[in-house]
Amino acid sequence: MKNKSRSDRVLGMDADITRRDFLNGVGIAVGSTLLTKEASAIPGAQDLPGYYPPSLQGMRGSHPGSFEVGHMARDGAQWNGEDTGESYDLVVVGGGISGLAAAYYYRELAGKNARILILENHDDFGGHAKRNEFVIDNQTIIGYGGTMLIEAPSGYPARAKKLIRELGIETDRFYSYFDRKLYNSLGLNNGTFFDKETFGADYLAVGNLGKKSVLENSPLTGKAKRDLIRLFDDDDHYLQDIPQNKREELLHKIDYLTYLRDYADMDKQLLDMLLPMPRNVWAVNSDAYPAFYAWYGGYPGFGDLTLGEKYEDEEESVSDEPQIFHFPDGNAAIARLLVRKLIPAATTGNSMEDIVTARFDYSKLDDPRSLTRLRLNSTVVRAQHLDGDLKNPVKITYIREGKAQVVEAGRVIMAGYNALVPHICPELPAAQQSALKNCIRAPLVYTNVLIKNWTSFVNLGIDHVRCPGFFHHDVRLDFPISMGSYKFSQSPDEPIVLHLTRIPGEPGNPSALGQFNAGKRDLLSTSFETFERNIRVELNRILGDGGFDAARDIAGITVNRWPHGYAYAHDPATDQIAFEPSLWPERMRYWEHGSRPFGNINIAGTDAASNAMTEAAIEEAYRAVHELS
Repeated sequence: MKNKSRSDRVLGMDADITRRDFLNGVGIAVGSTLLTKEASAIPGAQDLPGYYPPSLQGMRGSHPGSFEVGHMARDGAQWNGEDTGESYDLVVVGGGISGLAAAYYYRELAGKNARILILENHDDFGGHAKRNEFVIDNQTIIGYGGTMLIEAPSGYPARAKKLIRELGIETDRFYSYFDRKLYNSLGLNNGTFFDKETFGADYLAVGNLGKKSVLENSPLTGKAKRDLIRLFDDDDHYLQDIPQNKREELLHKIDYLTYLRDYADMDKQLLDMLLPMPRNVWAVNSDAYPAFYAWYGGYPGFGDLTLGEKYEDEEESVSDEPQIFHFPDGNAAIARLLVRKLIPAATTGNSMEDIVTARFDYSKLDDPRSLTRLRLNSTVVRAQHLDGDLKNPVKITYIREGKAQVVEAGRVIMAGYNALVPHICPELPAAQQSALKNCIRAPLVYTNVLIKNWTSFVNLGIDHVRCPGFFHHDVRLDFPISMGSYKFSQSPDEPIVLHLTRIPGEPGNPSALGQFNAGKRDLLSTSFETFERNIRVELNRILGDGGFDAARDIAGITVNRWPHGYAYAHDPATDQIAFEPSLWPERMRYWEHGSRPFGNINIAGTDAASNAMTEAAIEEAYRAVHELS
């Protein structure tokens, strides 16, 4: 990297680390060389020796080359494809967990001789279940770049539970694989970093912010400190002056930040600290997150407020299972287990333990000799029934490295972004197209940073830091998981992956959809260099007093950006987002109206449930396949 300023050199921006290929993550490693962007544009690049996307660093997730054709299709571009002569019983559009599960269920239904093709626009399978690998001192360290865990598996729907078992996952084993004592044994705690730009001074508060001793030396004003303690300790709510029968209506109309400011009289510094509070789960700031959902989700500040018996069952159904059901690569392991079932020649092993370190041979994924094939770097731009007859097979046009090609299928499952389906399937009725366009996605970034040791965290007494004013607003040590031959860092002197989260948006925009759209634009216009500089500056500021030096200690960076991340529905009439789909009236359940079968085409994916969870992806795959049977 040339012409770096002195400050950049001090940060290590010129360091010789394997974090980028100068193509923002597009290049493909082949032996000890890197293919150029032009060289990677070879049809069938996944068949080349050394093709192994999990090892790529730099800009990943929705990487350059994965979304541009989709955007062109959205904007009305047309292609005339060359007919390959290929014919399949089923073509699945999208190689994420829902698409892979759809292939699995179809083969189960149609028989082992069914011919299946899965078309995926990214250079790897798994969708948002992304695997990141780093190598340091001949040791491979694994991180998750998307869907992170099997949440509350005891509450999974029956079909999702059954699939998990069939893949060989026994969730009870995680109680021994996840070391829940490691960080506690080292005296590590949560922290909050107050930055000088937002709060007046840089300060790391370690421990529970509800305690006076933790806040004592923080830059918060006296009122902000008192309000913070009141926020967590007060058992009363702040709607005493609002008639009981008007409270729910009010909470639907105002956002959480407005509730805290206008009804709870919280200090502005505290409001600044709480602005990003819903981001990690809902991908939106507090100033566009309805106060009703904050109450419903148990956010602080509502004390003993009740809104009637109709919500009591929902509140009691929340699982108290620990969040330990986590593979080292998150739910990318589920995608890998599905691919191993569908295409056994692609890898070795037979257990949930050996999938962690299994090496996949990507040249086997699209083998003509295999009844199930997985074709990467392939963006579908058209799916239409022959001669417009809904009983006929479907012609699918896809673009691969600039070339349009056509295959035929008896059945099609669309398991990608549902909002793109109307642009791909123009035959759909207008009402269904309209419903699908209201299935939206919220942006997020999962960044993995490999550091050579984590002694700075131990010296500071932290394992997780919230940074409300920073570019990345959440920094944590990776989950301590050891499975099979894969061993988590055994000592603070050993390398570890840091997991950083960024949810871009537009604070001050009262519309959640407006914040989502602003975040998407932000992600697609922000360079990897900007990410890297912010990472280095902010980690130095947070961890510097513990001995951390970004120039010395960072060994790798992978940015997993997802402009189209969490799945939601949007109601254009009210500008509301379905943060809790189960509470929405039937007429506004656009995900259900949009995902109905149309001839030999049906729609899966988490959009079809307005629910970004893995179990929803599986359930929608099952539904879509069986509705076409």
